[in-house]
Amino acid sequence: MKYPVFIFAVICALGLTGCQKTISGTQLYSFPEPTGHISCTFTSQGQDIKYEIGAVEYDPTDFSTIPLIAWFYNLNLIKCEVDAVEGAECYSFAVGGVPAFSYEVRGSEAYVVIDGEYYRVNNPSTPPVG
Repeated sequence: MKYPVFIFAVICALGLTGCQKTISGTQLYSFPEPTGHISCTFTSQGQDIKYEIGAVEYDPTDFSTIPLIAWFYNLNLIKCEVDAVEGAECYSFAVGGVPAFSYEVRGSEAYVVIDGEYYRVNNPSTPPVG
């Protein structure tokens, strides 16, 4: 009698973990075309460093935003529930002057945050901003 209950519990647990589908950055946010300028503010230990990627005035020969866009689109993400924390390193990105997303680094874990929703990054890497 114990075995059917155990098997049912294992099936339920596997079913719950199956709900966490991996998605790519392309499914989460679409950069507008053309994306000629991206602003980034890197915050760490109470200090802000600002980066400007691309030209503010559209320049069809400036391809400097492509590495950042490719980096984001290649992220593997899983939606999750986590609490906001202080002290994490954070890259905040704005596209065309509009806040787009943040990339939060908490030691060996990283999260993309869009509209208050957290997505754990399965393949964390440093954004190509410098």
